[in-house]
Amino acid sequence: MIRRERFHWPLALGLALAMFVTRIGHFGEYGGPPDASWAVFFLAGLWLREPRLFPAFFALAWVADLVAFGLGTPTLCYSPAYLFLVPAYGLLWWAGHAVAAAGAGWRIAAAVPAAALGCFALANLGMYLLAPPPAATSLSAFASQVASWFPGYLLTMSVYVAGGLAAAAAFSMLRRAP
Repeated sequence: MIRRERFHWPLALGLALAMFVTRIGHFGEYGGPPDASWAVFFLAGLWLREPRLFPAFFALAWVADLVAFGLGTPTLCYSPAYLFLVPAYGLLWWAGHAVAAAGAGWRIAAAVPAAALGCFALANLGMYLLAPPPAATSLSAFASQVASWFPGYLLTMSVYVAGGLAAAAAFSMLRRAP
């Protein structure tokens, strides 16, 4: 595991860069890698744990979205429902923090899908409540419509978290090498 004290700011900068670069094209354009935001919030909670960094990471996500919109990404997802991303991303951060406090290890494998599901549910609940689809649908109809998107979100987050953990392990091994 990474020692937070020594690598706090470079690690925060690396996570922020990963989020910004991948988030700009995350609305369905296929010109870049999938959005790493969910994994970044989880890993930041796991490694950084500094609560005052959460608003900074959220602000960065918002700025990246504004840049994406300025580059032509449709603004469909930018509505009052965007406010639901605060607790959704907060849940990811908290899950990473809770796993770190509990000793990480196998708990990461359980926390990632649980946190992803909670984040997905909160974000989509916000869309349902504050940016309803043009055709009025029931909550259950809306949920069944968006449920098919969850596996992709979970896969993306899992791959990025696994990649981040592998990079952290490799970095730790290199630092210990003679």
